[in-house]
Amino acid sequence: MLESFYTKTARVDRLTTVTEVIDDVPTATAKKNYTTHIASLACHVQPLDDTITQDIPGGFGKNFLMFSAIADIDEGDRVIIDSVEYRVMGTEALSVGNNPHQETIIRVFQS
Repeated sequence: MLESFYTKTARVDRLTTVTEVIDDVPTATAKKNYTTHIASLACHVQPLDDTITQDIPGGFGKNFLMFSAIADIDEGDRVIIDSVEYRVMGTEALSVGNNPHQETIIRVFQS
């Protein structure tokens, strides 16, 4: 039922440790990089805040609520929707009536 409102498509990226090959031996490094975790996730996005807010001194952004099917999304993941990059601030899997879904707070940062 809720799926009929999922008119956007999101890509979810997750930080992973970079593995380099040194002298023919794969070696984990201190480097991390975002890699695609979920290539395509149907979703609906709506603003949570009316205006841009400050979260840390000098750090501004706006929160949105993303509805989707239940998926492996973690705090700190990066979500890309329509070429806009968001950061996952929190997420929760819910079941309202006969409608299991996930609600994820995502934030777009602005300078």
